[in-house]
Amino acid sequence: MRFLLNLIILFCFQSIGAFAQKSFLLSGEIRDINDTPISMALIAIEGSKTGCYADDNGKYSLKITSGKHTIVISAYGYKLLKKTIEIQNDKTQNFVLEKLAIDLETVNVYGKSRSQQIREGSFSVNSIEIKQLASSLNNLNTTIGRSSGIKIRENGGVGADFDLSINGLSGNSIRYFIDGVPLSSMGNGVSLANLPVNIVERIEVYKGVVPAELGSDALGGAINIVTKKEVHNYVDASYGIGSFGTHKADFNAQYVHPKTGLFVLPSLGINYSKNNYEMRDVEVLDTTTNSFKKINTKRFHNDYFSAFTQLKIGVNNKKWTEIFSVSTSYFYSDQELQTGSVQTWVYGMATREKKAFNLSGQYQKNEFFIKGLSTNISLSQTWDKKVVVDTTYRQYYWDGYSTSASGNEISGGAKSIRHIERPLTIGRANFNYSINSKHVINFNYVINYLTNNRYDDLDSEFEPSKDIFNKQIIGISYNQKFWNDKLDNTLFLKDFISYLEIGQQDQSWITGSDEVERSSTTSNYGYGVSSRFRFIEQLAVKGSYEHSIRLPLAKEYLGNGTTIDPNFKLEPENSENINLGLFGSFHIASEHHINYEMGLFYRKVEDYIRYVPDQNEGNGQYDNVNNVTVKGIEGELRYDYRNLFQVIANMSYLDERNKTKYQDNGKPEVTYNNHMPNRPWLFGNLEFNFRKNDIFGYKNNQLKLAYFFQYVHWFYLTWEGYGTLSSKSTIPSQYQNNVELTYSLENKKYNISFEAENIFDCTLYDNYMMQKPGRSFFLKLRIFIN
Repeated sequence: MRFLLNLIILFCFQSIGAFAQKSFLLSGEIRDINDTPISMALIAIEGSKTGCYADDNGKYSLKITSGKHTIVISAYGYKLLKKTIEIQNDKTQNFVLEKLAIDLETVNVYGKSRSQQIREGSFSVNSIEIKQLASSLNNLNTTIGRSSGIKIRENGGVGADFDLSINGLSGNSIRYFIDGVPLSSMGNGVSLANLPVNIVERIEVYKGVVPAELGSDALGGAINIVTKKEVHNYVDASYGIGSFGTHKADFNAQYVHPKTGLFVLPSLGINYSKNNYEMRDVEVLDTTTNSFKKINTKRFHNDYFSAFTQLKIGVNNKKWTEIFSVSTSYFYSDQELQTGSVQTWVYGMATREKKAFNLSGQYQKNEFFIKGLSTNISLSQTWDKKVVVDTTYRQYYWDGYSTSASGNEISGGAKSIRHIERPLTIGRANFNYSINSKHVINFNYVINYLTNNRYDDLDSEFEPSKDIFNKQIIGISYNQKFWNDKLDNTLFLKDFISYLEIGQQDQSWITGSDEVERSSTTSNYGYGVSSRFRFIEQLAVKGSYEHSIRLPLAKEYLGNGTTIDPNFKLEPENSENINLGLFGSFHIASEHHINYEMGLFYRKVEDYIRYVPDQNEGNGQYDNVNNVTVKGIEGELRYDYRNLFQVIANMSYLDERNKTKYQDNGKPEVTYNNHMPNRPWLFGNLEFNFRKNDIFGYKNNQLKLAYFFQYVHWFYLTWEGYGTLSSKSTIPSQYQNNVELTYSLENKKYNISFEAENIFDCTLYDNYMMQKPGRSFFLKLRIFIN
């Protein structure tokens, strides 16, 4: 706390000197002659590199020094506007643009997209534009997995569970949000893998240190999915087909009534795949010799189907609200289970079904009662249910052959139709107060109230139960900007309050329910600071620190009713997270653009929670590891030439080790200073993009060719301290090559995309050495009517 106090005193002295700087805030709205907001309009100061983009409501804010300036406003499809204004204090200035077809590439003004502004803030964050990738075949998982410091590993094909790692910390250490609200509000089955791409504008990936306004108890970082908020009418529909019986369809549309501001936004996403890709060198039983042999064979019980639909209705840009909306969504998935936690445990009949119905509302208002105060309030109720059917007493092998068994496939117990019902209430209230252009205070409150109901239709020995898990997160932050935004500082404080009421008492020797109180309340504090200083456009430095707390998730405490056993003895994780970064950009002859980023990170985690699979039974349990440290370095380099050619390269190295010297019984820990198992420690991505407009002699068309390469160095599957050198389990180095071709017509109204993944058909591995699909091909058609 003394460290924070010193920082506050330092920042206060900075504030005294900074008030003398003659820099003011120019803000307002960009609209057309029909009073419709123009999103992504570029506002720039002529003769400088200072500029910004208007947001989805046409609003902009730009820091500008005193004196006369010529402001240049441009937007695709509108006439260029120049206006000279005089700045002596904070000023509100609205602009109206006239429609006119114009090629914006001829306008020599500079501005930064919202994603670039976020990347250049004080937090360590990747901001990935998804709206520009809507015509490609990638899901959100694939796109995020190509950014620096991020590693995503899936347990199979389409619809499989996945593990996302940010700077070494992964899984449940990462929290997911959609427009600042926990993604779990849509149901536990909705994820980056099956959320419709067409509804997403960008994704923000916060590394280690997470802003207080997200209301998160993340330890390793957070993913915030920002949806599209355009204010015009459009229809966006796509259909894709590919290898292994894969089909994907998305539909997203919006109707806006210009006079009333009423909007209706329906969305639909469907995924289906047989996932019958080949498994290589897997053991099967040779019935003639009664011995095991290795063969190549296809997955035979791995079908996946999911459907997500949402309807949002509301109004925007009214005196009483910026946005007021109500929405309802429904998610359904039906999945055949092929394996347990490890590849050697094969299922042949078990299935899992998930359903989630959600009702939610949102109210957003600027100038809320007083000038400078804005608010964003949301409330949602989700009815979430999962059913796992496991009624077969058989032991299956990879060729589909089975033998009789004494128990069911998943747990070896009685026949089971297990129901898990988890109704969830999430409320969020965010208040942002701008004291002036340099000082902003933010208050955020989030409450999650979850009930866990378990019962079984067949297993008479299973004890139905009801658990309650409630957590509240309070965050307050103070942001200051000085010297025409050269210096950006943020201080924040968080309070994590949790309540757990345990109803299930069966299998206490596994769950630990007899060793803890039936109900308990805990409170933990976190705090942090972030800062960024820009020397020049080509060089800026940033740093951030957080004492972070992560409360165990419901599935860690309570299990999932099938493959994950509860563990009521889990302790919250806490970590000291530090990030240091260096970044900048170069513009050479107005045609060559180079952006670079480099970062160092350090995490010291106590009571680290990790999943421990049972190699013999196919299930597992989450457990605490006393002391883990993660340190590493990452970097990314981007080169663009005239929006024609782009190269992106990134590499990440991390050292994640167990620092627990002694076991609870006082004996030395054999895994002390070992690398954490099942964790890649060196990986990178290389991406080439080529775009050409007006090809084949036709106007308003575009051809895009992309190549992606991914490298993962070998790493330990289990603790390196176990066994002899020759018997240690490792996952070999991997090389993946993908190509993608997209052709668009009539300004991207009609699009066709083709992709080949793993073109050299290499054997690739993911979480716990699960084999990934081999070479595959996909075709996607998309129509976008704006």
